[in-house]
Amino acid sequence: MHRSDQGRQLRFFHDVVGERIRIGRSSIMRFPLLTAAGALVCAAPAAAQTARDGSDIIVTATPLDQTARRLAECLARNCPPKEDIDASLAHAENQFVAGDYAGARGTLSKAVRRNNGYRRVLPVEVSDLQRAYGRMIDVGGRPDVARILQIDSLDTLKEGLDGDDHRVFLQRALVADQFAQNGRWRAAEDIYAQIERKAAAAGLPQVSAYALLRRANLLGALAASDEMYAPRYRALLNRLEKLPGDALTRYRLAATLLRAKDAAQRHDDTALEAIVAGIDATRFAQPHLLYAPTIVLGRTSPSQLPESGATVPPQWADFRITIGQNGRVESAEILRQSPHLEQRWIREVRNSIVHRRYTPYTGDPTSAPATRIERFSFVQDWANNDHPMSRSSRIRGQKADVRVAWIDLTPTDTPPAAAPGNAGT
Repeated sequence: MHRSDQGRQLRFFHDVVGERIRIGRSSIMRFPLLTAAGALVCAAPAAAQTARDGSDIIVTATPLDQTARRLAECLARNCPPKEDIDASLAHAENQFVAGDYAGARGTLSKAVRRNNGYRRVLPVEVSDLQRAYGRMIDVGGRPDVARILQIDSLDTLKEGLDGDDHRVFLQRALVADQFAQNGRWRAAEDIYAQIERKAAAAGLPQVSAYALLRRANLLGALAASDEMYAPRYRALLNRLEKLPGDALTRYRLAATLLRAKDAAQRHDDTALEAIVAGIDATRFAQPHLLYAPTIVLGRTSPSQLPESGATVPPQWADFRITIGQNGRVESAEILRQSPHLEQRWIREVRNSIVHRRYTPYTGDPTSAPATRIERFSFVQDWANNDHPMSRSSRIRGQKADVRVAWIDLTPTDTPPAAAPGNAGT
């Protein structure tokens, strides 16, 4: 892809202030993938699902049994690696949306083993596969392994592409995101800063601005709990606001949105309302997320703890969120959920959703308010000697603490609101 395409690719890759993760043909499993925005159709295992109120949720994706059959037929005829990767990604994302996390992980693991040898001739495709596998490993409770797989994905791109290719820089940013999620904030900030400098030198101003935005977002999160980071954060915001040129308008706007998020986190309603009032709603055909209260789940209840060494699969729930043109959430309803999901987790998530703030937007006055569909996964990470049943042994167990990650499953006919890809713990 030529450098002139970088703006289009960046729009495909991320929303204004947060990562958009979507499901569909190019999807969660594809570059820019599981943390990036692909063309999404709500890839469900059936043509329609039914919400609790009995209303139909129409989905237009390929059914799960069909993607399984396509992959099996591809492998049976020893199809070319590119077709194998496409079929594997399509089926794995369908399995993920169906709630079969282990199945999706297994599909991707086998595909990586089959196709890893083609990384030099198909660097982008193999990198897609490694990246998607890393994301599924992460929601399976192994963020340490996920980080290594994101680095593998970066190495694959570096082997097959020019070092100044924007896809290499963007994958570096995903590696930094993984470091940040694992609590290695200093390493993440260093990577963002390096991307910013090198992308600017390579003539990729939007990639450079994107790295600056990710760095500001990270410092903002740190400053929310430790004032020590606030001066550096404010300096980065000032730099974002002063970025020159029409091509970087969206990044200057992102600084305004970050300031709105700061005001919301401080519970400064006066400042928040002043910032929101100053946002030109005509800039947005759909709402973009400004602020979502932190979801704190704490520890799982004793009945949910695994036997020593056993696996507790991630629990999950899909929410349909309706947002008015004033940027306030009008409703949040569960569409479907995994069995045995703790109701207190549902209450915490719903309470966070209803207190979100989005940008005002201009929609068709005669049409219904904007709607988002989001998947929330409740993950228990793995650790040695961290399970109450195995404190005196070296048997690996899952932590009692639970983290939540959310992913945008909104169909492609309406662009999604910004949603954090490795979302808040």
